[in-house]
Amino acid sequence: MENAKAKILIIDDESYIRESVRNFFEDRGYYVAEAYNGSNGLEVFEKIKPDIVLCDLRMPGMDGLEVLGTITDRSPVTPVIIVSGAGNISDTVEALRLGAWDYIFKPIEDMTVLAHAVTKELERAAFIKEKELYRKNLERANSELKESLETIKRTRDQLVQAEKMAALGELVAGIAHEINTPVGIGITGASFLQSKTLEISRLHNKGKLKKSEFEAYLDIVAKLSSSILMNMERAGNLITSFKQIAVDRTTEEKRVFNLREYIEDILLSLRPGYKKNNHSIKLICPNDISIYSYPGVLSQIITNLVINSFEHGFVSVEKGKININIIRGRNSITLLYRDNGVGMTKEMAAKIFDPFYTTARCRGGTGLGMSIVFNLVTQTLKGTISCKSDPGKGIVFNIKIPYVRPDEKNMKK
Repeated sequence: MENAKAKILIIDDESYIRESVRNFFEDRGYYVAEAYNGSNGLEVFEKIKPDIVLCDLRMPGMDGLEVLGTITDRSPVTPVIIVSGAGNISDTVEALRLGAWDYIFKPIEDMTVLAHAVTKELERAAFIKEKELYRKNLERANSELKESLETIKRTRDQLVQAEKMAALGELVAGIAHEINTPVGIGITGASFLQSKTLEISRLHNKGKLKKSEFEAYLDIVAKLSSSILMNMERAGNLITSFKQIAVDRTTEEKRVFNLREYIEDILLSLRPGYKKNNHSIKLICPNDISIYSYPGVLSQIITNLVINSFEHGFVSVEKGKININIIRGRNSITLLYRDNGVGMTKEMAAKIFDPFYTTARCRGGTGLGMSIVFNLVTQTLKGTISCKSDPGKGIVFNIKIPYVRPDEKNMKK
């Protein structure tokens, strides 16, 4: 603290002592105020808010100990130095107990001793204030950081939910597209059959129905009913697959399922997304792998991987190819996912699982898709995932998850 900015309050009932101390410190650039007794000293203290107080101990009326106690209660960070001719050790101990920062005996033969004490206590007070300010700033920063983390967590959860709903939306759109075809064929066939039936009925009612016409009608009925039945069964199977995948994605419960059949259902829901862009997906998986796991989690993982290839890997690729290879081990299932997309640098691949990292921010990418995949594999499925890629050479994801067989599910709960 600079001397010109330091304010000293001298409380002493002897005027010559006040004057000598004031002259000494004013010559050194301090601002000095005086008070002639304890009560007056407290009035001046409240008025000027000094940086340090020099107080006598023995004064008429309110003594120095009472003044010290009052100042300490009002402003614990204001240094109070007792300057007294009373040589009683009990007074010294009591003064220090009440909060005196130092105790100097009168008469003061060398004023530099007092000056040194004042400088030392002002520096100490400044350090305490700085430390308190730092503590408050740290508490405020911690509070703001905690609030920011809560905001980020809420935002992340909202974005994760949005990603889930977007994936479910892709599923709904894909299934709706796939169902439209067999349903449309069925409606067309039923309409044509109805028209032919009305025509045959009119001929029959008029007695003009020929045997050849009736036989031709029966042939049409056989073919159309077969076609309608086949397409309705296909639509029914699609709806069943959709219902199961949709339920799995929303409940995230463990159950036993056939791995190949379930992945085929997932890819079926994604078919419109790659058929219209000349992309293809090839699945290599044994037919007999039944696993006790989270089908909804697996659905979200594969969906996010495929969407990642569509939106990033195949940006400038005319015919994108995705290969999904399922390898059964003794205690694990390995899913190798490979595409022939544009690939990425090693620096980009190292960040691919980081939350909010995306190379498609301008196209609305959130950067959460692969982060979600990483958390689902490592946290929910208790597995591992790694990524390898080079520019122009596509990308490879190696996912390994525990293989819990149906007969082991009760032991793994």
